[in-house]
Amino acid sequence: MTGAETEAGAGARTGARAVPPGELPGVRAQLRAVAADLAAGLNCLWLVTDAMVESGLAEELYRGALSAAPIRVDVPPPASAHPHATEPEPGPGAGESGGRADTGGGADGDGSADAGGWADADGPADTGGWADADELPFLDLPEDGFDLDLGWSLDGAPPRVPAPRKEPTGPRHDPHGLLARLGKELSVDADEAVASLVAPGRYGRPVVGIRAWAETEALGTRTGALPGTRTGTSTGTQTGVLPGAPSGASPGVVPGAPSGAPPGVLPTAAPDAPPGAPVERLFRSLAAAVKDAGLPPAERPRLLVVARLRDLPEPLPDELRHGLGDTAVHWWWGALGRLDTATAIAPVLDHAPGSSGRDRHRHSDPLTERIRRAVRSEIVVEVCGPDLELARLLALDWDGAQHTLGAALGRCLARSPGPVPGDCPPLRRIGALLRPGAELRRAWARGAVVSWEGRLRAHVGVWHPAAPASPATGEAEDRLTALVSQAQQRVLTPWIEEARQRLAVRALGHLNRPVATLVAGYSARPPAYLGRDPERAFLELQVGELLRAHIGGALALPARDAALLRLLVDARNVLAHRSVLYDRTLDELCAELSQADLRAP
Repeated sequence: MTGAETEAGAGARTGARAVPPGELPGVRAQLRAVAADLAAGLNCLWLVTDAMVESGLAEELYRGALSAAPIRVDVPPPASAHPHATEPEPGPGAGESGGRADTGGGADGDGSADAGGWADADGPADTGGWADADELPFLDLPEDGFDLDLGWSLDGAPPRVPAPRKEPTGPRHDPHGLLARLGKELSVDADEAVASLVAPGRYGRPVVGIRAWAETEALGTRTGALPGTRTGTSTGTQTGVLPGAPSGASPGVVPGAPSGAPPGVLPTAAPDAPPGAPVERLFRSLAAAVKDAGLPPAERPRLLVVARLRDLPEPLPDELRHGLGDTAVHWWWGALGRLDTATAIAPVLDHAPGSSGRDRHRHSDPLTERIRRAVRSEIVVEVCGPDLELARLLALDWDGAQHTLGAALGRCLARSPGPVPGDCPPLRRIGALLRPGAELRRAWARGAVVSWEGRLRAHVGVWHPAAPASPATGEAEDRLTALVSQAQQRVLTPWIEEARQRLAVRALGHLNRPVATLVAGYSARPPAYLGRDPERAFLELQVGELLRAHIGGALALPARDAALLRLLVDARNVLAHRSVLYDRTLDELCAELSQADLRAP
């Protein structure tokens, strides 16, 4: 299931409008950075994860970045250039082979031919010519008395005739290769594509956009079953033959493939070409052409390549980063933060279980509902991190109760494809650098390791079971508890501190001893700068110190304030030890905080 399908399905079930990725703050920041580098005359290589390509997010980012360029060339993906799987059957006049390529007079297309281009049909030396005399052209010459000997006598050996021209092979002559498609967009031949980008007098220098993952996943770079092939048997149909193939073709052989090619291989890439070789060649050739032309940065054509790691030769990103071709390398690393995930799930939370209008009326206190919603959102954000699809699924599935979180998370992990424990190497440090290190790049590409708020973090699918029937136990349970505790701390600590300040103000009217004496007796570390202002020093007392003063008789709080003070002490101690406030304690705390706000100071 792609990200677009997940969002559409969530919107259909809940009526909530999914937030487009381009509206998220982190995505906008990356798009601005790419646009700024392109405007400065730099090529841009944008590295994304495998899941982003599968979900369609990489395509959205590619279009968003390319659309910011005033002059741009969007190189179409290779799949759209292959008509083999969908081309119609040849017409009646095309013959069995669907027509013959134009020879142009010889192998070079200029009237000359190779020595091996002439063949004797009956001779053993070469079988590349026409051997059937019935295929010779017929000339209707006038009967004017001249006897022309054209060498086409049918007596004796068959004539020597030129063989059909063989198209040159190689990356530059691949009719569906990267340079050929770029040249088609520029209305030039493949050999002239790079030269035309730097040609003098050209109006404007475009940004050339390339989807590197499409180059890797093109039909011509893989073997096996292709679209349109048949792997079963059917009456009257040859098994495994593509539509449009000549009659008698071998199963799995694609029309136009070189002789001896394995079944299912299109003639679009060299069989031994490494992944990303055409992209690397374009980077290097354009860099050399720009250097030879002496173009300043403002007048250079630029490349925008969005790729996965496996779409490129392994050393290429580092070579580009170190100066090859004046290229800026952007990693999808630390791009999304807490604000992005919270923004993405905000429309979903209003339609999640326990958030209906009936449930809100049951909690008539708006402040209680506000705090519970904030805690729920923060827990989803903290657990899922930058995985937006998993965060949406969890926000829809989880009812907000602590005891159901593990099962809901397991269900969502089972429905959302993600990394497995074997994808993540041991993390020997916590801090995240500007880009993933060499030892983490494969794990990053699979989504197993992310940079979250400036720190390295393993994806939750690496350590939590992806099944509701297998609840988290042991280390997984401890890690989930720590994440929930961090989320509760982030939401509840400001509320606890604000309630403490208001409670200290009210406690000034319920002192049984002089304020200076109380501060000196119960403050663990009296602030030195407030030594001459005991009332301000009293307002700085922590909840534990206020509770000790109340128990010791120095402070006589009303029953409601005393109950709130005890609850604040318990909540703060639980959160300070990275434990979790369970549902009943959390409900009680929210209710007391709401009631305390309604009481006059």
